[in-house]
Amino acid sequence: MAVGTSLRGIIVHRAFGLDIPQTLEDVCDPTRLALVVYDMQVGIVNQIKNGQEITNKVLQVLEAARGAGIRVFFTRHMSLPKELMGVSQLRTAMAWQQGLKP
Repeated sequence: MAVGTSLRGIIVHRAFGLDIPQTLEDVCDPTRLALVVYDMQVGIVNQIKNGQEITNKVLQVLEAARGAGIRVFFTRHMSLPKELMGVSQLRTAMAWQQGLKP
């Protein structure tokens, strides 16, 4: 691991070509931070007892991140068609749907 000095005069550790943040301020730098919002689909959120409360909290965090200039990425879970699913994915789908048949 190499040690150097950043543009702000802070000691920076580097490994594998990456700067390793040392302080909370470094970690929260909008140029290196991102918010990932995972699987907030209506079909998923409706299955959660307090889904609306969680949605409201996500919206607050999203607003704060955007206000701070932090990048935001949205992702969602997707499944293969049933004909192409492996056994593990079929069992997971059955558990999510609370059913005995895929």
